[in-house]
Amino acid sequence: MAGCLCSHSLSCVVTFSSKEVKLRSFQLSCCTLSEIMKLRITFKSLPTHTQHRRSHAGGPGVVGIHSSRGEVLASRSSLSLQLRNGNALNSNSTKCKAHGKAPGVTIVDSSSSVKKVNNGAAHVVASRKNGAMSGKKTAIVWFKHDLRTDDHPGLAFAAQYDHVIPLFIFDSSFYAGCSEERLASLFDAVADLRRSLKSIGSTLVIRRARVNDVLLNLAQEVGASTIIAEEEVEEIWHDLVASVSASLSVKSLSGQKTEVKQWNASLYDVEGIEDLPDNYKEFKRMGRRVLPPVNAPTSIPALPADIEEGHLPSLKDFLASSKAKSKENPYSEVLRAAQTQPAESLLMGKPHVTNGNVQQVTKASNSVARALMNLLNNLAEEKPFNSVWEHTQPKDAKVEIRSNEVGIIRGGATGALNMLHVYIKALETTLNPVEGVHSRMYEHIQELEKRPGASFRAIFNRALELGTLSRRRVYYEVMKCERERGGGLISPFGLSTFTASAALQDVKSIEWYELIQRKSRDQGSENGLKVCSWRWRGYLIQYSTSGDEGPAVVLIHGFGAFWEHYRDNIRGLAEKGNRVWGLTMVGFGRSEKPSIPYTELLLAELVRDFIIEVVKEPATLAGNSIGGYTTCVVAGLWPSIVRSLVLLNSAGQVVPNYTSLQYRKPREKSLIAKRGAHVLLIYLRHLSNRLLKRCYPNRTARVDAWLQSEVMRPSFDPGSTAVLESIFHLNPPLPLNFYIDRYVGEVLVIQGVRDPLYDATKRASVLQAYCANVTTRLLNAGHCPHDEVPDEVNALIHDWLRLAGTEPTMDTRALELQFLSSEDAAGIVEGDSRLIKSDWFSYFSR
Repeated sequence: MAGCLCSHSLSCVVTFSSKEVKLRSFQLSCCTLSEIMKLRITFKSLPTHTQHRRSHAGGPGVVGIHSSRGEVLASRSSLSLQLRNGNALNSNSTKCKAHGKAPGVTIVDSSSSVKKVNNGAAHVVASRKNGAMSGKKTAIVWFKHDLRTDDHPGLAFAAQYDHVIPLFIFDSSFYAGCSEERLASLFDAVADLRRSLKSIGSTLVIRRARVNDVLLNLAQEVGASTIIAEEEVEEIWHDLVASVSASLSVKSLSGQKTEVKQWNASLYDVEGIEDLPDNYKEFKRMGRRVLPPVNAPTSIPALPADIEEGHLPSLKDFLASSKAKSKENPYSEVLRAAQTQPAESLLMGKPHVTNGNVQQVTKASNSVARALMNLLNNLAEEKPFNSVWEHTQPKDAKVEIRSNEVGIIRGGATGALNMLHVYIKALETTLNPVEGVHSRMYEHIQELEKRPGASFRAIFNRALELGTLSRRRVYYEVMKCERERGGGLISPFGLSTFTASAALQDVKSIEWYELIQRKSRDQGSENGLKVCSWRWRGYLIQYSTSGDEGPAVVLIHGFGAFWEHYRDNIRGLAEKGNRVWGLTMVGFGRSEKPSIPYTELLLAELVRDFIIEVVKEPATLAGNSIGGYTTCVVAGLWPSIVRSLVLLNSAGQVVPNYTSLQYRKPREKSLIAKRGAHVLLIYLRHLSNRLLKRCYPNRTARVDAWLQSEVMRPSFDPGSTAVLESIFHLNPPLPLNFYIDRYVGEVLVIQGVRDPLYDATKRASVLQAYCANVTTRLLNAGHCPHDEVPDEVNALIHDWLRLAGTEPTMDTRALELQFLSSEDAAGIVEGDSRLIKSDWFSYFSR
């Protein structure tokens, strides 16, 4: 169990050329032969080749490390003895600075497969001949967003080399578009990482140039045989690593090949991604062991001679160069202007320029945030090695407490680990020398817990994103604290505090979504699809893309659906000469489902940021059901980034001849939300197949086993009730035609006239009558015409893209709304049109 691992335990490796020498040497240097027998030593040969996908999670209890060509780290002429009792010696009797504790021994004789070590501490061994590295004297450890020395399998593996170069690269083109606040956190984490490495006899080499150029030139300069890097889930990082690997494979470096070997620090002991069930409920039944973290090394091999450390660049200078790089995109000004306009500020008629992640809230929330920040700042006694809570907004700014961002933990990995201890022990007031400090912190965290379980991610989101804190370390520290509270035992009745519970649930959830993203990418490749991941506000969002040329179109799904609901539209439109993206919104499908308030504005900001950060140019938006309403919000608030709209049986009410409206924020609390969401979830699970078929009145065969299974699957995911809970918090939203009226582009309304949820023919006629920029097309289909009659819809969208491909008009003004009383606003929206709130229910409940 992760909680049983002692912080000072060591685990090392012995490599010999024969079984006899192996046992004799180990007997002399570590223990007696009888003790060796007690260890249950087994001899095992791995196949000479391990498939790339199978190595994603390594073997039982292992973090897999693999080369870009799937080659192993051990040579044919040697065997590697892995001791899983926590102690071992290398062949020259020098204690390794690897770490962890493990329960057995595996011996491997292989030369071209990924080394898999069953120790839960992520050890990987490079073979040696006669105690010296064979052609593997220098390794580069490429840090990206794994900015820590604790629980870092890459550093553990690098300890086997003669020289190690820890490297971080500031590539202004890669960080173009990042906010100053985000870059400040990055710089702080890099500075802390350099200090940590210096404390163990090394340092962080810093370079400022293109990633590919730096790695190729540095590898050639030092004759590096290996570049060690974390395996990536996000598409942008995954493509970057693949690009580096491809560049290395075609360029001869002084006659010596350099390979990229990747590692991952899985929370669970997972055999292989392809064997992973798609259903989280089934995954939990497997009872996979949680792996312990790797302790930070006490030393690593020195840098090669004459290697310049490099200087940490000025934040101001790097920010300026990054902005200059972003301007190489001809749409950069339009995109940046849109991202600096929060949806709520536009609707409230009060422009408030931020990075798009922080919105305005009540003074009460602001006071809680400020009190919490001040409290945590008081905990710091020495910078940077004490945790400091800081927020970079001006003192008079209004900041919303929400799970995507609350503040920033200064001090990099050191500060994050210190803050983790404070968070876990928030109830233990007697343990802190400052009287009552933990109880006061508890009171503030309770404010964050208005949405149960939201506090951990709210505080540690940035630390997890930068990799200054590992999920395994969080799990280990929580369990260690629980054992201390329970006198060495874990209570069978659950965890003792809600902070411990929130931390454990979040790291398990994050791990699950990373695993399912890896599997989805592999499954997509097998089916000829490109399935990608994008990190939005710290959450993994899944999407697919196809097509290399032509107009850009983004497809947005409806309630209970996902990007694959456009299974025949993505390929179909791409084959007609378009660039197509299918997005799964946060809280749906295989995207993460965090405990955050889900509103139409949140989903709109997600789509907006997807256009800005992934598509990187204005695009046509097409949406079904709630996806249609969401695209209208995007077009109405940020018209400059939307070329045209396509609405497919869109949700949302239509209010003819409205005069003035008031945007009302969601209620903060609902007494029935949690219970109501669980009841609704059970109801939807029970009736989902029948309700789905009602949405396909002409072609019920399209509701095949795959679609039924995939619609049901997310209901078992961690956080699956979060979206349903939001239904109970929503106030009536602004009507659909309110946003269409404020959009300057053209709108195509495609209606399946046999929609069981509302009178689709009447909806189309009303929209065309009251919105001058609307064109309608009626199809003999139900609520999901894009999937029921995909060929017809593809033809309509393709023709529309050719007609509506003009540049959007730039319009960054705030929306002016005349405020009415709640009673007046409620009276205006009354009528025969259905509220968007009821559409959330009705997609599956009619």
